[in-house]
Amino acid sequence: DLLQGFSDQGFRQKLAELHRALADTNPNKLRAERQKLILTVQSQVLPKHGFEGSLSGVVQMLSALNEPHLAQNEESLHVGGMINHILFVEPASAIEQERDSGKVESKRVRVHLVQHLEEDGAGHLDVEVSEAATMGDVLAAAGEALGSEELAQKGRLVRKQGGTFIAFKKDEPLGR
Repeated sequence: DLLQGFSDQGFRQKLAELHRALADTNPNKLRAERQKLILTVQSQVLPKHGFEGSLSGVVQMLSALNEPHLAQNEESLHVGGMINHILFVEPASAIEQERDSGKVESKRVRVHLVQHLEEDGAGHLDVEVSEAATMGDVLAAAGEALGSEELAQKGRLVRKQGGTFIAFKKDEPLGR
């Protein structure tokens, strides 16, 4: 019954709209609003199976699903996996596909870089990248701004930690 409710096209559209509106800007609000939306289905289905149609009923249902005879049941595991895919994987994947196709543009952020030189002084550069960028994307933007393919290919971004510099990995997400 839950799978059927979560599979409903109207529910899925509302879930996708929530992700579009909040995934990048307010993940905490996304979690709260997603829970409210999920509860609209749970509140209709759970009473049919002896649970309250509330968050308390959801907790009771989850506890019952952890009983060994259900927790190890192939069908229960399969249905649970399908529900999790609909509620959590599909909406995030849809947003990524829309970004890749250019339908949704992620927010842009400015990154301030300081060139560390052993000799005299340091240079400064601001680059703008997607907030979903990696350190490699930041390096590529710096190379482009300075007209240096070599910087993009061979350069390194580092952070000072104690008395030494630690290099970021190129696939490391910005902001970590």
